Amino acid sequence: MLSPMEVIFVVRETETGGYTARAPGHSIVATGESWEALRENARAAAALHFKDAPARPTLIRLHLVKDDVIAVHSCDPVRADPFESWIQGMEPMLTTAPELEGVLAELSRREPIFHRPEFGTTRADFERMTAGDYWETGASGRRYSRQCVLDGLEERFSVPHEDVWETLDFHCRRLGEDTYLLTYTLLQDHARLTRRATIWRNTADGWKIFFHQGTIVQDV
Repeated sequence: MLSPMEVIFVVRETETGGYTARAPGHSIVATGESWEALRENARAAAALHFKDAPARPTLIRLHLVKDDVIAVHSCDPVRADPFESWIQGMEPMLTTAPELEGVLAELSRREPIFHRPEFGTTRADFERMTAGDYWETGASGRRYSRQCVLDGLEERFSVPHEDVWETLDFHCRRLGEDTYLLTYTLLQDHARLTRRATIWRNTADGWKIFFHQGTIVQDV
């Protein structure tokens, strides 16, 4: 398992002999005419990207990828489009549309759900913030009903407990009228790294959660 705070750059050679590196999931790009220059530029780009983040990477990995595409009939090398190869083989470059920056800021301050005391700690609070047909998929892959989630939250908050977490890499996408998908990375107890996705809807009664999923990061 990789270190939770390791950032991986996928590196490809350019036509001019230099290198271009991209970090999947973080929208970080670095270039360099030499490998040493790339190392320095990747370090600087990562530092700038995580400047205001609650958690910063401790390691940077440069992973060099080479494409060798061969035509089936002639066996002659075929030049592949580097950008298309990147899109097909790696994670998406996540972005948030400029017009959604306000929604992104509003929803980010509500995440991780059920871990923000300022939005409530009682069963009644959690009932108000979730839709009647809310459900979620846990890191194990099991599905949980709203009733099951509420029961678990009620038990958790019945006694004092330590809650250590950090969030980063928020992105927002509009799914429909007043409905949005918020994705982000959650680090808990300095060790457990998960990718999170929540579907939110802005209703007459305020923001409501309709679905949530968490997936443990085991490999990249």
